[in-house]
Amino acid sequence: MLQKLLPKPFLKLESLSKLKSLSKLESFSKLEPLSKATRLKTTTLTGLIVSLPALVSITVSVIVSVTALVSAPATASDTAGVSCDKPALNILLTNDDGFDKPGIRALHRVFKQAGHRVVLAAPEKNASGSSTSVTFAAIKVTQAEPDVYAIAGSPATTVLLGARAFFPDNPPDLVISGINKGANLGPATPVSGTVGATIAAILIAQPAIPAIAVSTDPFVVNTSVVDTHLVDTKTQTTDKANQKANLEHLNRVAEFVLALVGNLQTQHCDGSALLPSKVALNVNYPPIPQDEIKGVQLHDQGKAPLFSLSYAPSEKDATIYVPRFAILPPVLNSEDGDTAAFHEGYITVVAIDGDYTVSPANKAKIAPALSNLTP
Repeated sequence: MLQKLLPKPFLKLESLSKLKSLSKLESFSKLEPLSKATRLKTTTLTGLIVSLPALVSITVSVIVSVTALVSAPATASDTAGVSCDKPALNILLTNDDGFDKPGIRALHRVFKQAGHRVVLAAPEKNASGSSTSVTFAAIKVTQAEPDVYAIAGSPATTVLLGARAFFPDNPPDLVISGINKGANLGPATPVSGTVGATIAAILIAQPAIPAIAVSTDPFVVNTSVVDTHLVDTKTQTTDKANQKANLEHLNRVAEFVLALVGNLQTQHCDGSALLPSKVALNVNYPPIPQDEIKGVQLHDQGKAPLFSLSYAPSEKDATIYVPRFAILPPVLNSEDGDTAAFHEGYITVVAIDGDYTVSPANKAKIAPALSNLTP
């Protein structure tokens, strides 16, 4: 049954036309699905790895495509084909949907089965839209089960608290936030509590912790129950067929993240950090059948709006304003980074660093307005 749930992409380099902020492309090789036994033996798996030492902004763009799972190097690399004993990682899991939601539970199950030490420390209730907000107050922590904690704080807070409280000797090797119910693409990225947790890991936690945010939209098989383009991504559907399909989809997403982490371990066989200093990954996995996924793209963050949000007075009380939320039709512009690629059927990966600084060209446009100002 598990084999039916695994994604089937292979890694193939398609384009380096936008490769400007990367100083070295280290290794691309084809992915191979790993059985539980293979993962426990830490057999070599290389690929999907890019060295990002020159990354200075949120915009990084090199495109790769994943369409089958085999084990053969695609480019020459010092690590390609070299055996790597990958130790079990210490992983902190969080999200913004809540500690008991199926997305984070899928990650918890898959990574524990692979032999990693996993601590789940996530908000006790939904905290979507929290960005990187932190809780400056006393925080209640409830242990739901061994190594599973419900925390009365924001997603970013759960990272800062969990990294110290539950890893007292050494910080975790990796923070994974998700699997979020709802894609976090384009302008939704800085608003997301899922992504905000990873920014806390790389910018606020001391020392910085490598981090990966993972999101997907609900997988819908019965469109008579819900329209996939209008679905409120935080509303649970009661349709059993959709629930079953979505759980299987979440398992596929979790297995993909496990393979990605395995590749990062192989790339850093020397025991160094899994990602460049103060860099996180924002992964979005489309909610489509595995054989329809076109590949993986390491991309820029898009700018096309995904939703509109406004507030209007309540009909019952004019002093109360209620939100008006609507998902906008996707704008499929080939230049719009992860947003367009996601809707075209690609798994998207954006390397982020939380730096909001504009491009040098736009910065130069602001400079004249400051020239004659004095304190």
